[in-house]
Amino acid sequence: MASSIFFTLILSFILLSISKEDLKTMLISENKLKIFALSGFFYLIYLGLSTEKINSMDLIINNFFSMVIIFIIMYSIGYVSYKILGINSLGMGDIKLSSISTIWLGIEMSVLSLCISFVLSAIYSLHGKVTKKLIPFKQYPFAPFLSIGIFCSWIIDKI
Repeated sequence: MASSIFFTLILSFILLSISKEDLKTMLISENKLKIFALSGFFYLIYLGLSTEKINSMDLIINNFFSMVIIFIIMYSIGYVSYKILGINSLGMGDIKLSSISTIWLGIEMSVLSLCISFVLSAIYSLHGKVTKKLIPFKQYPFAPFLSIGIFCSWIIDKI
């Protein structure tokens, strides 16, 4: 129980830091993504060592391949939207953040976090269009939506 709270605090601190940075600069630093990934691997190692049923190496390998799958999916979404709309709708930082979150969440919860993120972003975008506060096709930071999706999926998985 205490370890879940510890890793929840680490996750929330990193996600909050990434979101604040993306809101200010529309960029996510590589160092923060590396810290996010490294702490995720520590979480997986801890999970494997604390539970006899789970092998740390199998968990790391499984989540690594899941991370590659999410990366390919998100990169494809960004590429297709760039070809259709002519703008970068997903930055590389957003793509990396969503794929690295798979280390923490696994493939099922990562898909859920992406669904939550896209729905929240769509609500924000619709609200911005209705109130005319968003310029059409103008980019806005996506990391806060990803962070909310990741954190919600994390909590759902822990309940």
